Amino acid sequence: MNPARFLPAFLLAAALWLVPASSALAQISVSLQVKRTSFLPHEPILATVSITNLSGRPLLLEDDRFQWFGFQIYPGASDEPIPPRNPDYHLAPLAINPGESLKRSVNLNSLFPLGEQGRYRVKALIYSNQLDKHFASKPDLFDIEEGKLLWRQKVGVPIGAPNAGDTHTYSVLNGMAGSHEYAYARVEDPNTGAVFCTLQLGEIIESSKPDVQLDASNNLFVLQLTAPKTYVLSKIGINGEFLGQTRYNSGKSKPFLRRLPTGELQIVGAYRDTSASVAAATPETKLSERPADLPR
Repeated sequence: MNPARFLPAFLLAAALWLVPASSALAQISVSLQVKRTSFLPHEPILATVSITNLSGRPLLLEDDRFQWFGFQIYPGASDEPIPPRNPDYHLAPLAINPGESLKRSVNLNSLFPLGEQGRYRVKALIYSNQLDKHFASKPDLFDIEEGKLLWRQKVGVPIGAPNAGDTHTYSVLNGMAGSHEYAYARVEDPNTGAVFCTLQLGEIIESSKPDVQLDASNNLFVLQLTAPKTYVLSKIGINGEFLGQTRYNSGKSKPFLRRLPTGELQIVGAYRDTSASVAAATPETKLSERPADLPR
């Protein structure tokens, strides 16, 4: 067994800087785009990597001496890359024909611990065993900034649910993404520090404050204004599950959530909008958008 096969991805840095740019561009072109420039801690960070085969021959990208697909992420001005969560992960081989371009998307948070606030630089790394070379994209930048806390509550995990008997903390925050303000929900374990999710629920307009309630099963409901007289109700499970959204239209008064003696919730002052469905709030978390064999 060749021990170099299991070298952590972040140790490839020295080899990458030795690859002349003209040589890399002449055979495999690699580009990287991070979906947004600003994220909350632990929020999914979706990066899309484009690979173009300019070698003039078919290539099979596969793990050999090195992993064929990876990233380098640097915090701030540091030249020391962040170690991956699992340095030995493997991705299924990818065949790419001459002149063909293929894309792969991945949640960087699934590969690297990115919970600290600050600015980050990221590069995509592609290794070709046939060409015996590494190829790197130009770096892209993104920031991680904590949002403003709007609401927080510790609750018990009900009997019958995963982690039953534990205590979890719900937080509702708002944060900026570009020039727009969004509502977020976070679920974490206050004892271990484990974060189950940080979900973007949708845009908030007019700096309005969402209405937040818990049902009898300690599921989280967030009602927020997303357009004039238009509200979206999001439901999040006790273990960070995204359980869907529903759109409502309001009348003259501001709608709100009312908790009944049974623990059930009802919306007062709004009616359900059946003219259009509400898209999933967090497309970054779709498993179909991640390389199939990356760790989750």
